[in-house]
Amino acid sequence: MKKLLFLVLALFLVPIVSAQLEISDKIVKNTIIPDESASYVIYIKNTGNSPDIFGISVSDVNWREKIENNFLNIGSGETVNTNVELAPNNGLKGGRYSINLRVYSRNNPDNFEDFPVDVDLISYEDLISAVIETNPNGIDPRRENLVRINIKNRYNVEIKNVEIKLSSPLFEEIKTLDISPAELKSEDFNIVLDEDTKKGEYDLSVLVTYNGNVLVDKKEKINVGFYKEINNDESLKEGFLLKTKKVVKENNGNMDTQEVYKERFNSFESLFTSVYPEPNLIYKEEGSVYYQWDIILTPGEVHKIEIITNYRTPLSILLVLVIVLWLAYITFGNRVTIKKKVLTVRSGKELYMKIMVVVKNEGKGKVNSMSILDYLPDGAELPNQYSTVKPYKHQKTSRGIALMWKLSDFVGGEERVISYRFKVKPRTDKVIMPRAIVKYKRGMKFSTSRSNKNTVRT
Repeated sequence: MKKLLFLVLALFLVPIVSAQLEISDKIVKNTIIPDESASYVIYIKNTGNSPDIFGISVSDVNWREKIENNFLNIGSGETVNTNVELAPNNGLKGGRYSINLRVYSRNNPDNFEDFPVDVDLISYEDLISAVIETNPNGIDPRRENLVRINIKNRYNVEIKNVEIKLSSPLFEEIKTLDISPAELKSEDFNIVLDEDTKKGEYDLSVLVTYNGNVLVDKKEKINVGFYKEINNDESLKEGFLLKTKKVVKENNGNMDTQEVYKERFNSFESLFTSVYPEPNLIYKEEGSVYYQWDIILTPGEVHKIEIITNYRTPLSILLVLVIVLWLAYITFGNRVTIKKKVLTVRSGKELYMKIMVVVKNEGKGKVNSMSILDYLPDGAELPNQYSTVKPYKHQKTSRGIALMWKLSDFVGGEERVISYRFKVKPRTDKVIMPRAIVKYKRGMKFSTSRSNKNTVRT
């Protein structure tokens, strides 16, 4: 009995606390997609007997709040409103959420009230649906074709700058459009294929994105019809002892096609005929020679045949041989050669050199007006000894001291040797001997030959 009395007394002593405020709201927007915010106007009435400062907080970790006024001064009996926005955190799944807003007094911790607001979060994958419409008879590569995408916005949400990408191995098209809340919209794509597109079934992909987020990603099949169309073009060009025929076959359809082409020649004509490419079959029939090509053309493929009958070839070969022989005789059999040999003897820092210039008429005819020019190396003194043939002149030039000889006529096969000695003081570890030059006249033509180049290590 004493315990019951004590319990009743304790209940009377506990203060009874009730929130001294009233909360209501006005929904501005509470159906959203993940990158949007739900928006509300929250009305707060101070039902207490004195002014107070009220704040609003959200304790749900899945949502971020944006409150226009974090703290509100509200007089007794007054009502004040503020805007509240709630944005979902990344990765939050779609669905309906109830979020508690706690309105509390800064002056009295016991004076607070939780007010729930509802948010419908629509995932990107559930936002719209897309249906593809194509010609049930298939797509014709020869003309423009219509592919229609029917889009249904399932919710009362406006989405702008939605990208629709229609792609397949045959084409790719992209369009951008806005979709109103709950709108059913059709978007037409005019598709043009290459005329040589093969008949068959192809993948068709529809990718709908919004701000980089995938709304629809689906694949279907489209059919391409078939047709046969072969274009034949033949041309003939005739000239002096030359005839060229060109045959062009082009598959403008979209299916593989087999063609046979034949060309007839007489026996003599076939000896001077060349073809590109080689035929698949060559056979004789009733004194004629037949070339046959078996051609398989894929869509868009072009096959070319070139037939050249050339009677100029024997004449051309004979003419070339004559010219080659004549040039060989002029170049190698009718020229004057010049060779330079060097003998050296060292004495201290000086070198004593003997130079031998060998000149020979390699041809059979006489050579006239022959002159020889040779240069002494750097650091050389004038020669102190010559063979029987002395230079008629020597002079200093930018290339060194030049020695010049004039020789009488050379008969065919004749060879002469010019030699001289001199002393040289090397300025480097090697002495470079310049080339000797012979200039001569055969008939009415002047020609020049040069000797080998020698290098002497010191």
